[in-house]
Amino acid sequence: MSMLRENLNRRAKIVATLGLASSEVETISELILAGMNVARVNMGHRSYQENAQVISNIRVASGLVGLEVAILMDLQGPGIRVGKLTNGLSLKKGDIWVIGLTDLQNDYPEYKDCFIPTTYEHLIDDCKDGARILFDDGLIITHAVERDRAVYKIKVIEGGTLKSNNRINLPDSRITAPSLTLKDRKNLMFGLEHDVDYITLPFVRNKEDVLRLKELLQKHSEDISVVSKIETPEALENIEEILNVTDVIMVARGDIGVELDNQLAPDAQKSITSLCNNRGIPVITAAQIPEATIENPVPTKIEASDIVNAVWDGTDAVMLSIETASGEHPVEAVRMTGKLISKAEKTPKENPSIDVIDLTNMNNATMITMIGASIIADKIDAKRILSVTNSGNSCLKMSRFRPKTSVLGISKSLSVVRKMCLYWGVNPFYLDELDLFEGLDTRMDNEYDVDKKLEHYIIEKVKSACELESGDKIVITSGNGKFFVRGSSNSIRIEII
Repeated sequence: MSMLRENLNRRAKIVATLGLASSEVETISELILAGMNVARVNMGHRSYQENAQVISNIRVASGLVGLEVAILMDLQGPGIRVGKLTNGLSLKKGDIWVIGLTDLQNDYPEYKDCFIPTTYEHLIDDCKDGARILFDDGLIITHAVERDRAVYKIKVIEGGTLKSNNRINLPDSRITAPSLTLKDRKNLMFGLEHDVDYITLPFVRNKEDVLRLKELLQKHSEDISVVSKIETPEALENIEEILNVTDVIMVARGDIGVELDNQLAPDAQKSITSLCNNRGIPVITAAQIPEATIENPVPTKIEASDIVNAVWDGTDAVMLSIETASGEHPVEAVRMTGKLISKAEKTPKENPSIDVIDLTNMNNATMITMIGASIIADKIDAKRILSVTNSGNSCLKMSRFRPKTSVLGISKSLSVVRKMCLYWGVNPFYLDELDLFEGLDTRMDNEYDVDKKLEHYIIEKVKSACELESGDKIVITSGNGKFFVRGSSNSIRIEII
């Protein structure tokens, strides 16, 4: 597998959403070469056939450029949105409108000129008098006045033009709809059939939401990581219990800003990121970029500072949405994001020391080994840390410690390699097992000699791919001794090329 990535030494990863502007093999190939580590597929915007083609295109593009990427599939959640409108609705300050299910529109002829349809069947029951109902990412503000049978009268506080499918936010209401809908269950089966690497669960409010999804995955014996999307006040209240059960966190800063207050969103983002860093849970930060910049190839100061601050806060990955899904310059958006991340990492957040990290949860040898490898690599100025792993767990643990030395996560499992594409500071390296043993005559060798030959072969492959030179030092860790010399379940070795 080629390691000729322009930004190999970049630590934080880039998640790019694929859409109409970025779903063809040629464009995806360019996105990968520009620095995309994770391709995001949103199940709410395409048919199953179209999404299957996009996933196939991702794998084809990955093979063409010789770099693996992870696929993150977004579930839809309850979908609290405005229904289909023939024309946009002009909501003016002080106006009274009613909101109700799209199917009920004809049942209320007295409101035919002021009816706002919604797709969310629980909205009327979830709402209460005086509660805010926000439209179009909070740009249109209304207050619930009173319920009239199966609709709610609302008063416009800040007006605007309402369009079909505009998102609705209910910051003062408890959402009763399940995070995992029937449609989501079908989408999940689709994702399992197509070997996606991560599943994003929206509208997470508590640990039970996450556990329900994990139970479904366990029934199908699937080891797919769950990404919990934090976007509601209730999720912020229950963040500690959510962290106890989730694999990854996604901070939807824009949605948090709408639900809480834009002034509070940065503090919430910093707090969540810090909690994830302390626990070693990867965190993805959704970049909040003004729509005006979507048409421009060069980022604005606001856009740049948003990405840089996320990196300084300690995010594991930055996620692009509209910029790559429907923007006019998706490849340039990824390339510029990579440059901004690299620039921010030149003045990194101070690495935690052993004295600062909570050692009470580090009662396993693997964690201690990874910390030791990170410190040793830094002290001897090693060019790379080579971590051989069957599950990727050792690399995830090392990522938590934020090593200064770039980590090469080596695995013979393609699914593990893809999953490691999200890990901070880890460059996945796939070694095909058939290729690994090809040309190695091990018939007359004992186990020790076989392992030594395999070790030499792997180092030569890495040396070539990473452009290592004679005299360069590398630190090698092995979690189970599968490829390297056996004798310890967790070991650290120093090798001079």
